[in-house]
Amino acid sequence: SHEFILLADAGEDTIIICPQSHYYANAEKAVFQKPEQTPEDPLELEEVHTPGVKTIAELAEFLDVPTSKTLKAVFYSADGEVVFVVIRGDLEVNEVKLNNALGGVAELRLATPDEVRAKGLVAGSASPIGLDGIRIIADDSINMGSNFVVGANRQDYHLRNSNHPRDFKADVITDIALAEEGFACPLCGEPLTTRRGIEVGHVFKLGTRYSEVAGAYFPDQNDVQRPIIMGCYGIGVGRLLAAAIEQHHDDKGMILPTPLAPYDVSLIGLNVENPDVANAAEDLYGRLTQAGIDVLYDDRSESPGVKFNDADLLGLPVRLVVSPRNLKQNVVEVKRRSQSEAVTVPPDEVVAKVRELLES
Repeated sequence: SHEFILLADAGEDTIIICPQSHYYANAEKAVFQKPEQTPEDPLELEEVHTPGVKTIAELAEFLDVPTSKTLKAVFYSADGEVVFVVIRGDLEVNEVKLNNALGGVAELRLATPDEVRAKGLVAGSASPIGLDGIRIIADDSINMGSNFVVGANRQDYHLRNSNHPRDFKADVITDIALAEEGFACPLCGEPLTTRRGIEVGHVFKLGTRYSEVAGAYFPDQNDVQRPIIMGCYGIGVGRLLAAAIEQHHDDKGMILPTPLAPYDVSLIGLNVENPDVANAAEDLYGRLTQAGIDVLYDDRSESPGVKFNDADLLGLPVRLVVSPRNLKQNVVEVKRRSQSEAVTVPPDEVVAKVRELLES
């Protein structure tokens, strides 16, 4: 399947990006190059005393080894079954990938301490070596090095020089690692970056599953009935506006793109109790609407500050201001919402100027 993501700081999804190779992937599925370690001859298992050591960071510091030379154990409950997950110490588990490795389960969560103890395992020193009656799901990084440090399944002890498959065998070995910022791009090896994004569309293949059930067939060139191959194409209509606003706004409010704006122009009359202002604004309103330009006319008896603030909040593409001062100069103030500076043009040139701004 493919997702269509709009990058936005307030997005719910983490997107993994390589600016050099233009690799883009949701963090749930992103892959990366895992550095392989210098090959070493397998050494004999060696039990070492590690008093008080509970975490990978503590273990690496205590034994003076990089975290990439350790294997950590993470326990999950998959539809009630406790599974032993093994991954290199410098990586984290991607639960979406793990669920896929398990064949897709309804409930996947971290196992509780009681569930771990019930399997005879020692949290903080758990080992995949010598396990019986529990499934082992391993990240493929366990085969990208040798002589790893693992738990001994004995309180305050670990084992040096663990090697797969000599010392233990995993039931499943696949990529279950979480891609993170700074990891190597799978295409070019350059550092990956992360952004937040909002999913606004999703395309995925349905195949013939539903067409066969519904009897949706077509005759091929040999007049043989074939099931229609179906796809699902979804657009998040309800979130498109919110996604656009996340990309087009400032501290004053929305900056709506012209195709999304309910009106093209915010027309503001200042001191509309003045007949000259009211007549000029209404005349301008009429000429704009006759030209096919949608106008929101603010003829309220409010202060200029209130009207300007409301116009900024609404975020319409163009703002026009008719005021006593402008009338004396025979001009209308024109300002794009996305710009800080306004310009003044003669009333007869306003329609052309607005069209220019809307089309640029």
